Amino acid sequence: MQKRKAVNGFFSLLCWGLLASLTACGNSDPANVAEVDGQLISHAQWQAVLRANALLTGKLPNFSPQWKTYQVKTYADQLAVVHYSQKKHWLSPTMAKSEAQAKIQQVLNREHLTLTQALNRYHLTAPDLKNYVTQQEWLLAAFNHATSHVPAPSLNEITQYYHSHQDQFLTPKEVLAREIVVKNASLAQSVMQQYKRGAHFQALAQKFSIDHQNALSGGEMGWVPIPAHSTSPTIQFLRAHSPGQEGIVHMHLGYAIIEVQAEQGGKPLPLNHTTEAGIRTELWNQHKTQVFDHWSQPIIRQAHVRIF
Repeated sequence: MQKRKAVNGFFSLLCWGLLASLTACGNSDPANVAEVDGQLISHAQWQAVLRANALLTGKLPNFSPQWKTYQVKTYADQLAVVHYSQKKHWLSPTMAKSEAQAKIQQVLNREHLTLTQALNRYHLTAPDLKNYVTQQEWLLAAFNHATSHVPAPSLNEITQYYHSHQDQFLTPKEVLAREIVVKNASLAQSVMQQYKRGAHFQALAQKFSIDHQNALSGGEMGWVPIPAHSTSPTIQFLRAHSPGQEGIVHMHLGYAIIEVQAEQGGKPLPLNHTTEAGIRTELWNQHKTQVFDHWSQPIIRQAHVRIF
């Protein structure tokens, strides 16, 4: 089953990251960006949030000014729930710090960084990073409290989802193909005609291909994985053509004469234990997020969240 997009909701910040233009985000108040429970969130604190989130996610976002209001509102809403969670003692301060430290270490291990290296790379201080990750632990405690009663999806729900999202449950598709890479379109047409008149593909690749590795292999590409959403001209061609078909593709090196030889995969996955478990997890998370969003709205209103 292909990985699908995470459920929307303010439980998790978007995968924002640190760009060189971080301070270029529009801000009517150069000192503060929001207020939650009478507590001001400074622009410097907001920058630290963005940097910490970038470290945790390891992703770079489309950081354009029009996203700022939504992003700040998301974090301010989170902070309102964090304050409520702390008042309710759904997690002890000691446990929150311990869980946060473990999560930070997990990220450092994943990125093969020391704490000092990570802090320097993302222009963070250790207190800023630990404060943000600890807040996320308080948020998670609130999420778990509010959604503890949400039942797991029924087998009927899982089956309905499986049948209505069949394109998400396919074995990975692969195409066996070969290509000859040349400099320009006219030469590509000439080589294509030679092949159609009976010239051997391997010999043509060895003679004309400007891609050294391609020429050495006689044009053989082997089995090529076909991702569902790739924008590569070659992948798009392979996805759209059947075995026995050939054509010319404009690519970054020039032009490629491509022939599709065989294909495999792309077949429906059965609704077995593994598929069922994946659907159950996703539907359950969707249901929990909906419940949590509804549950948290009164808390956010009582916190008198203001965005500047």
